[in-house]
Amino acid sequence: MSRARAPEPPSGGRAPLTPTTAIPITERARGAVRDWFSRGLSRGRGDALTVGRAAIAASLAYLISGFLWSHEYPFFAAIVAFIIIGFGIEKKVRKIVEMSCGVMLGVLLGELARGLLGSGTWQILVVVFGAGMLARLIDSSNLFGFQVAIQSLLVMIMPHTPSMTPGGRVLDALTGVSVAIVIHLLLSGDPRRLQRRAATSFYRELEGTLINLALAARSGDRGVAQAALRKIREVSQKYTDEWKLANDVADEIATFSPSGLRHAEDVDRLQHLLVGSDRAMRNMRVIARRQVEFLEAVRGDAHSTLADALLAARDAVLELSTAVSHEDVDFTEARRKLRLYGSYLTPEMLLRNDEGKRPGRAGHFEGVTLTVQLRSLAIDLLQATGLSAAEAKQFLPSLVVAADGDAIGPRPMTMEMRALEPQATTEALELLITDRSDPDRRR
Repeated sequence: MSRARAPEPPSGGRAPLTPTTAIPITERARGAVRDWFSRGLSRGRGDALTVGRAAIAASLAYLISGFLWSHEYPFFAAIVAFIIIGFGIEKKVRKIVEMSCGVMLGVLLGELARGLLGSGTWQILVVVFGAGMLARLIDSSNLFGFQVAIQSLLVMIMPHTPSMTPGGRVLDALTGVSVAIVIHLLLSGDPRRLQRRAATSFYRELEGTLINLALAARSGDRGVAQAALRKIREVSQKYTDEWKLANDVADEIATFSPSGLRHAEDVDRLQHLLVGSDRAMRNMRVIARRQVEFLEAVRGDAHSTLADALLAARDAVLELSTAVSHEDVDFTEARRKLRLYGSYLTPEMLLRNDEGKRPGRAGHFEGVTLTVQLRSLAIDLLQATGLSAAEAKQFLPSLVVAADGDAIGPRPMTMEMRALEPQATTEALELLITDRSDPDRRR
């Protein structure tokens, strides 16, 4: 008895969703709540140390201001101390300067306005608008503008008490600023921790993109490559900016904090690592776009060798991330992985599909362009490990091709050959592309 054949999915390879395959709304809601809770826990773990420092600074500022100046309710000192340290990571020295200047200017404007205009509804409107516009004229910082406006507002609405005077408010603010500086410098911890966390997130995104592109190459699915391209376009700059900010904060701690001075050399090394890594991330966006165009040109042919090359690059990126996490940064193993990745990077190896056939003329052009971008990625990652551009290029196979009957492939470049042969020109590369590995060329 023959079994009935299931209906084939429409062209596109995906079966349409039916009520039995669709995800129930309750399950989607449960998944959204889980994701929200997971992200919240991650944020909490990342900012626990900073929030703890802010809480300590606020309580100490309140205690010290009350003890030194005999203020009954020195809440302003606690507010200033907490705002300066705040949430997340940022450059605190600039924030301290902006905060201090904003507080002083806001108190001065508020006191002048209260003495000239009195206090009331329309006076608050005039003073807050004037203070805010003056702050925007002086400086573009949102924090500075916020402090000028809010301090002038507080002066206008708070009643006069023996301790709530212009001088008392300034003393409370200075106390909060001073306590925040001391707590920040003494309890900042290892500045490399911030850089390592940012670098790990950066490399995780790079690694994920390479895995998705490898899946697309092995299956020939252009849609997977397009999804990887959209994702890296959306988030790549965010990870770069986070690492840059972590470098700035770590440099600040290593410069001013007693506990961070001994890590200054490692901080510099991790700062330099971002230069090559950022180029690699930018190059990754181009690679994803080129692979989409290549898979479209070859009409979905599977290219397992290209997938292997992308996975070799992924292994190198994973090794870079591991090296950054160690106490002593060592890129020896990462360079070995990059040498293996570089061994794939010739058109002859990458452009053949799983049946051993080369692409047509359009696919050949896109494939060679993709190969060049993959070679550029290797150089970027090698430079991230501290090599110069000239040293990095020695890790890649030569693009000079030798023909021996029907056997065409890359030949090794020895020191003697490199000394005798001229450097590759644009004309030579065009000859390589059009006359050696193009299956549609005229014989």
